[in-house]
Amino acid sequence: MKQWLINIFLLVVAIGVGIALFLMKQQVVKYENDLNQLSVQILQNKRELHTLKADWAVLTEPSRLRRLLAESHVKQIGVKQVVRPEDVALRPVPVPRTKPIEVIEESQEQP
Repeated sequence: MKQWLINIFLLVVAIGVGIALFLMKQQVVKYENDLNQLSVQILQNKRELHTLKADWAVLTEPSRLRRLLAESHVKQIGVKQVVRPEDVALRPVPVPRTKPIEVIEESQEQP
């Protein structure tokens, strides 16, 4: 009788371990898929960043900027156009004139 109970117990343990291993394998496969997707996304982002850096290098090339400036007929900023913050006078913001609240309420009650 004891041998029979031990065999059933070992069979249940073996089935439990098998199920646990199967579930763990499925989880690992899911994580591998997620990792592959992230790797592809990282590679795409690196390519896009490389392209953006190349575009930025072309757009900010000094010879190109000088040519565009000459074509646009824009004058360079002169010394007289540059001001310091102390030179700009702060003006107070005008407050709109309104009637006091009591006067508005009284005028509405009297008609």
